[in-house]
Amino acid sequence: MVEITFLGSGGGRFITITQLRSTGGFFIKSSKSIYVDPGPGALVRAWRYKIDPRKIDILFISHRHTDHCNDAEVIVEGMTMGVTKKRGTIIAARSVIEGDEEHTPALSSYHLNSLEEVYTPKPGDKISLGNDTLLITPSLHSDPSNIGFRLKTPEGDISYISDTQYFEELKEWHEGARVMITSITRPKDMRIPYHLCTEDVIYLLKSMKEKPEVVVMTHIGMKMHFASPYKEASFIQNVTGVKTIVAKEGFKIIMRNNDIFFRTLKPARNV
Repeated sequence: MVEITFLGSGGGRFITITQLRSTGGFFIKSSKSIYVDPGPGALVRAWRYKIDPRKIDILFISHRHTDHCNDAEVIVEGMTMGVTKKRGTIIAARSVIEGDEEHTPALSSYHLNSLEEVYTPKPGDKISLGNDTLLITPSLHSDPSNIGFRLKTPEGDISYISDTQYFEELKEWHEGARVMITSITRPKDMRIPYHLCTEDVIYLLKSMKEKPEVVVMTHIGMKMHFASPYKEASFIQNVTGVKTIVAKEGFKIIMRNNDIFFRTLKPARNV
């Protein structure tokens, strides 16, 4: 069984600073426990939905923008028992670990040295994670080191398309995944550089011979928020025939054998 728990669905600077949608990223429980893109509020949302940071095995960060990496250090402190035990793995874009022309690294040497393994992979690299394999996938974003992934599990593949503009090769990397988690920042007729909009996802899905069973919309920007992502999801589903769901805090997907189930969790803590 594989479980995916969303700890937010927001993205972009204005959603982030207003928290109209939380920006905690998401968590995958498979043969390893993987936290993905811990933006602002990740630690609080993790505890709210009974995710103990001390039990996280892998931290994946797609790129160095605040809405994806703000809580990285405190998640690492959880993974390493308050930096008292060397354990855990980070898999992250090079900008996250080394910084770039516009950003310092997202984690200090103190935190990086507390981990057992630190990876800065390139698209096409494969990393074994227990019984699963993580295939690193490319993006076209303002952070040129931005990466996504395709997690190959016994229950089927989970694709994560991080911030990116549309490009033809997306199909080759993500076709055939059972669940496709997709950063869709803008609604119809409001495309901006380096991000996907509703039409882009429709182009992508219609080009696929083997479509996903479920598309999950996340990284919802302010324009998408006020345009109603639920209407955009319905439009995508009607045009492509692919079940399309809007992520929200506490939304959970369960993959078991040939079935996919959906739940909405109640917060365990008032934090």
